[in-house]
Amino acid sequence: MAISVHFAHITDVHVSDRDQSWSTVVSIAPDLLQETVTYLNQIDDLDFVFLTGDMLDTGTRTEAEKYNAIIATLQKPWHFIPGNHDGYIDANHPDALSPEDAVMLIDPRMGEERVPQAQRGYWSRFIKPGAQLIGLDSRLAEDWAGMIDAPQLVWLEQQLELHRNDLVILGVHHPLAALGPHNTRGRFPKFICENGGEVEALLDRYPNVKLTVSGHHHANHLSLTDTGRLRVCTTALSGYQCLYRTVRVSETPEGWRVQIQSHAIGGPDIARTAYQVALRDSMAREYDEVDPTAWVRFCAGDPEDLTLDATL
Repeated sequence: MAISVHFAHITDVHVSDRDQSWSTVVSIAPDLLQETVTYLNQIDDLDFVFLTGDMLDTGTRTEAEKYNAIIATLQKPWHFIPGNHDGYIDANHPDALSPEDAVMLIDPRMGEERVPQAQRGYWSRFIKPGAQLIGLDSRLAEDWAGMIDAPQLVWLEQQLELHRNDLVILGVHHPLAALGPHNTRGRFPKFICENGGEVEALLDRYPNVKLTVSGHHHANHLSLTDTGRLRVCTTALSGYQCLYRTVRVSETPEGWRVQIQSHAIGGPDIARTAYQVALRDSMAREYDEVDPTAWVRFCAGDPEDLTLDATL
């Protein structure tokens, strides 16, 4: 029987105790998440929802409680990988939980195999016959940059070998490859997994890994590797353009068909607010000191970064 997997991708919600956070409209993040959940509950054939990190903003217990109250209304299976905001050590946020405590509040399953400290919140889960979902943990203990350490890479190779004959979809908070030339300067390298090339070299040995799914950069970006693996990076739910994606991967005689749709939420007033928030962010001037709107355009992505219907 041909395999078909249909899932939604939500990332970087940033439910926050603060009135504002970098480049996101965190004051309405819970409303945006609730609206998204309501829509997803109406999709009959949705197999699961993939939450790829930064569900919280400063990693406090109250943020986790707000987030959990909304996600409890989701009537679909969901899977979560942690981001750098999901509990972290920062002197500016003394109320923040430890990374492992925050992650356990978000998803108690994370502690079933190991304490989910930085680099330890990874897992491999059965989705349906012939389809496996793998989540990596790119967090660093005291920095918002990311990487995949040696023990996790060993584990990943073991999982890939075990599921060599299955469709594999892999999620990691930090994108594995640069989204543009800016990722080599200033603070922008921290948006990309430091050893993403090493991870991708491993994935290249397993052509059944058809998709990698990421967030963190708050930008919409689709790209194809030389070996035919699709990289999917999605903007923050609470950042411009305030959207989530639905992804369908289907086995056909010609190959694997991937269909991606992007769904904006919140309405035009929220979109305008999110645009202004992104425009005023310090990253906009760092991205282009002459034209800060270039940053907003990058985050929004080109039309080909928003929808896709292709056979890999």
